[in-house]
Amino acid sequence: MSTTVGDDFEPHDDVAVVPRFPWLTPRSIIFGTFLWLLLFSLGSVAVANPFFDEKTATSSIDYWHVMYLHGMLIGMVGITLLTTMAVFQLRWKHAWLLVPLGVIAATLFDTIGGIFDHNIPGSVGDRVATWVQILGFFALDEMLIVIGWAFFHDWRARTGPSRMLSYYVAWVASASMLVAAIMGHLAGWILEFGHTPSSIGSFAHFEGETVSSLGANLITSHSHDMAVAFMVLVVAASVSFFAERSPKAQFASLRRVGLSMALIGTVAFSVMYVWAGFTSWVIPALFTDHNGANGVAADDLVTGFAMVGGLLALGGALMSRATRPLAPVLAATWGWMLTTGLVIVTGYWIEVHETHFGAGSSSAPGAASDAVFTWFHQDVGLFLFPVMAVVMLVTARYVLPKHQGPIAWTAIVGSTILFVGGMVYVFIDQALHGTGYVLSTIGLLVIGAAFLGTIWWGFGQGLFTARRSSSSASGAQATQTVPASGP
Repeated sequence: MSTTVGDDFEPHDDVAVVPRFPWLTPRSIIFGTFLWLLLFSLGSVAVANPFFDEKTATSSIDYWHVMYLHGMLIGMVGITLLTTMAVFQLRWKHAWLLVPLGVIAATLFDTIGGIFDHNIPGSVGDRVATWVQILGFFALDEMLIVIGWAFFHDWRARTGPSRMLSYYVAWVASASMLVAAIMGHLAGWILEFGHTPSSIGSFAHFEGETVSSLGANLITSHSHDMAVAFMVLVVAASVSFFAERSPKAQFASLRRVGLSMALIGTVAFSVMYVWAGFTSWVIPALFTDHNGANGVAADDLVTGFAMVGGLLALGGALMSRATRPLAPVLAATWGWMLTTGLVIVTGYWIEVHETHFGAGSSSAPGAASDAVFTWFHQDVGLFLFPVMAVVMLVTARYVLPKHQGPIAWTAIVGSTILFVGGMVYVFIDQALHGTGYVLSTIGLLVIGAAFLGTIWWGFGQGLFTARRSSSSASGAQATQTVPASGP
C-alpha cells in the first residue's frame, strides 16, 4: 500500500496528504484539529458563560458569540467529514487531498476570524475578520462538494460500502449541509450589503416580505438545517463503523428502520427549510390549543422523526455486538438518547406549554426556565452531545482498545451529570450559580476530560504511526495502528 496519494492510492488513515510531509496524514489532522478546538473552546468562557448566544428565545442574537461558536462548529464538521471518508473508505484519491486541506483551512480561518468578528457591518477590522471567516466557510463548501462527488464516484464504481444504507444517508446528509451552507452565505450577504444588488429587494418584494425578513428566514433555515443534517451524518458514519460493515452484526432490521427514518426525515426537513428560507411561508404549529398559542412546530416534528431514527439506528448498532469493546458505541448511543430527551421530549413539552414558558416573553411564569432551555438545547442538545458521538467514533477507530473504556465511561458519566444538571437548571433552579448551574458545569468538565483523553491517547498513537511510516523504506507498506475493535 502506498504511503502517498498517487495512482495506486487506496483509502488509508496514514497516507500522507502531501508527499513532502509524511506526518501530515488524515489521522494527524483529525487529532490536531481536536486539540486546536479544545484550546479554542477555552476562550469561549471569556466570550460567554458557558456558551450563551441568546438570553431568551426571542432576543436579538449576539453576533460575536454566534460567529465565535461557528469556529468550533466548522472544525467539528471538518473532523466528521474526514472521519466519514475513512469509515466509508471513499476511493476518489483527490478527496484525500482536498478534504484534509479543507479541514485545516476552514478550522484556522473560522476560529481566528471568530475571535475578532464582532459586528456586521462594522469597522474595518470587523470587515477583515468577517472575510477571514468567509474564507473558512468557502473551505467548508469545498469539502462538502468534494465529499459529495466522492460519494458519487464510489457509488458509480459499486464499491462495497456504497451498497450500504448508511452510505446513502450520509450522502444525503452532506448534500443537505451544503444547501444549508448556501442559505447561510446568502443570509450573511444580506446582513453585510442589504439591498445590494437590487435583485435581492425585488425578490423579497415578489415574495411579499422585506429584505430583513428574507435574511432572518434564511438564517433560521440555515441553522436548523445544518444542525440536524450534521447529526444525521454522525449517525450514518457511526452505524456503518460500529455495525453495518460486519457480516456478523445482528438487529439489522432495527438499523434499517432507524436509518430509513433518518433518510426520509432529512429529505423532508431539507425541503421544508429551503421553502421557509426563500419564501414568506411560515412553518405551522400542529396539535395546538389555547387559540394556537401552544403546539409543536411542524419542522420540529420532522427533525424529531429523523433524530428518533438516529437513536434506533445507534441502538441497533449497540445491540449488534459487532464491535469490541462496546464502550464507545454505548457512549455514543447514550449521548444520543440524552439528545433525544433534551431536544425532543423536553422541547416538545415546552412548546405545548408555551403560554407558561412564554417563548421569550419576560412576563411569562416560566420565562426564566425558557431562557435557560434556549441555550441549553442548542449548545448541549444539538451540538455537544452529537459531538460526543463523533468523539466516540474517533475513539473506537483510532485509540487502542485498552484506553477506549476509560474515555467512553468518563463521557457517559459526564453527559449524565450534564443532562441532570440541565434539567435542574431549566425546571427547578435558574439561579446563575445555583444547583443546576453547578451540576452542568461539573458535567461539562468531565466530558472535557473524556475529550482530552481521546486527544492524548489518539494523537500520541498517530505521531507514532507517522514516525513509523516516514522511516519505512521507499515502497514499503505503511503501518496502520487502527485498533482491532473496528470491523
